[in-house]
Amino acid sequence: MVNRFNHYGKLMGLALAAFCANASETWREIPLGSCRKVPGLAANMMGLCLEGKTLYAIGGGRLYALDVSEPTNPTMLGNLGGMDNNRQVAAQNGFVYVVSRETGLRIIDARNPRNMKLRSRYDSVEFATGIDVVGTTAFLSERINGVEVVDVAVPDRPMHVCIRKTEESQSNRYRDGYLYSGEWNVGRVTVFDAHDLRNFRKIKTVDLGGFGDGLEIDGDFLYCSTGHDARNWHVREVSNPVGAGRGLDIFSLADPANPKWVSRLNFPVFKPRQDDYWTTRVANGYAFCCDSHNGFFVVDVRDPVHPKPLSRLCVPQTGKGWPSGAVSSCAVGVGCVYVSCSPGGLWVIPFKGAEPPARSRGVSPANAGYRETYRTDEDKFFVYRPKASGQARTVTIRGDIAYVAFGDAGLHVLRLSKEGFTRLGELPGGHRVTDCCFVGDRLVTAEGLDGFAVYDLPSPAEFREVIRRAAVPGSSVAFWCWPVEGDKVILSARGAYNVYSLADFRAETPLLKFSGSCQWDKYPADGALGGRFPILSPGRGLIWLDSAADTPKLICKPKKGDLPIVGTQRDGLCLFGADRYLYTVSVNQKPAFVFVDRDGCLSDPIEVGATCGIPRAAGNLVLLTNRSARKVSVWDFSAPSKPKLLRKYSLSGNPDIGAFFQGRVVIPAGHQGLLLER
Repeated sequence: MVNRFNHYGKLMGLALAAFCANASETWREIPLGSCRKVPGLAANMMGLCLEGKTLYAIGGGRLYALDVSEPTNPTMLGNLGGMDNNRQVAAQNGFVYVVSRETGLRIIDARNPRNMKLRSRYDSVEFATGIDVVGTTAFLSERINGVEVVDVAVPDRPMHVCIRKTEESQSNRYRDGYLYSGEWNVGRVTVFDAHDLRNFRKIKTVDLGGFGDGLEIDGDFLYCSTGHDARNWHVREVSNPVGAGRGLDIFSLADPANPKWVSRLNFPVFKPRQDDYWTTRVANGYAFCCDSHNGFFVVDVRDPVHPKPLSRLCVPQTGKGWPSGAVSSCAVGVGCVYVSCSPGGLWVIPFKGAEPPARSRGVSPANAGYRETYRTDEDKFFVYRPKASGQARTVTIRGDIAYVAFGDAGLHVLRLSKEGFTRLGELPGGHRVTDCCFVGDRLVTAEGLDGFAVYDLPSPAEFREVIRRAAVPGSSVAFWCWPVEGDKVILSARGAYNVYSLADFRAETPLLKFSGSCQWDKYPADGALGGRFPILSPGRGLIWLDSAADTPKLICKPKKGDLPIVGTQRDGLCLFGADRYLYTVSVNQKPAFVFVDRDGCLSDPIEVGATCGIPRAAGNLVLLTNRSARKVSVWDFSAPSKPKLLRKYSLSGNPDIGAFFQGRVVIPAGHQGLLLER
């Protein structure tokens, strides 16, 4: 092992030194005038894929279908809106699969590309950023939550199969029983045995020379496009780190279960952390690599052991001194390459010898109709699952009545007792409900493509719809809702926070709109103190609202690096007692608790070891739920400076924010169901 590391380091050193000595001649700039911009598409283009003579492109919340019978002259066939924050696209047998980060997976029937139709939107476990499809199985990369497997045999009703935790899956590629996942922040590839979905499992990881993202398989080689901030041993050993993580790693798949590194080529340095898109496509001996604001690179890989730099394309970006607009994806056509850019649109680049790759995915996984059982220790928990497939995302409790949002399985009403659950009913109409909360005596729900709704409840399981609105401006999906103060509520599609009043619920413009960075989980507090309402912005600190004002306003919105103690995307805060919040944070990358008052003053941190999560409190009891790690812990804060761990659980499902009922925890645990502690 040591010899291999040293050999890799020497090769890297030679390659980097050669690049430094002759940087201007190593890459030949492609004159922009030789390329052609395709008219009629959004400026912010994101993902591309080619099936036959149809090029599918996503951007600006739309899916475009273009005829490339004349490869260098694409013509528009049709387009379809409602794609939201689209990221990657795949196509198979006339069906198109779009992953849209916070709003999951969409399946589009494009067999008639002039009249494409949305067949379904699947509520993925978390942010869906990457996709590959083989047969009736879709693999979704979902960042810190890992890889989710979805059965897409019925386009109108995709079904969850299982999810496997990885370090940070951004993209994936399948071939012949193996799945390869690009792990972003840690700079690795995770290898899965995917021969049989009953036994879908991680079998190996291999290191990359930078942040891991875009993957491609061609012949017996795996090509990995990597991005900035190299962190691994083979870059740290190099004294002059040209590339700083940007480049192309190539692995042999002679043994597909055990990829072996064979070479790396570094791209020019571009340090700023902005718009993280890295994609690689390989065809006919050439690798085409997208490197975000660093541009588009062409590499000769006819000899994968000795890749050679060829060309670089940069698309000018107005108002920035960066080399290029963010190049996000590419697809290889006949005699050309299609390149998407955000901003910059869609470009056709002539390239002699380019041919669409004849990529074979080999044998599809066995047992594609398998469903994970998600077992529960019934000595510790009662469990409720609806008959229909869906994941428990939210529970809100009034007295002994629980309202539970089960995603695709709708909203269920349960009575809680020492004996467990009694089902009282469910919201009629077949709505897919991902969140619910009480604003005063009215229940507000987030119902996916059906928008947000407000209900009166004459009795616990009787719903009388008062008003309904479409999703917030700029989105087609209603996803989250939280009470703020009075009749105000936050509505969200997980892209921004929008504050509305129930008195003007259908207003075109919210009372207040603001962003809180990536919203993997739920970061608002569960109540206000003296007209102050905090929301965690992961990695930055707390955003504070003046929530009592008729028109809420921001009191404070931190910038990255403002505070040395901040919560991560796995943390949160909750009311604790009458005058402060309990806030889970990271101190020197270690989990800790702090208390914060309504003026934003923090107590000294209390380090508690290897635990983190979003808190909820009842008296001196505190519950932490960690969705990605699938862990739950219960603490006694009778002595606030010395909290005592009472019990902890590892769950089979992904727990969302929990609650207490008569001193026992209630946990919406994803596909495991709703849990009530015995």
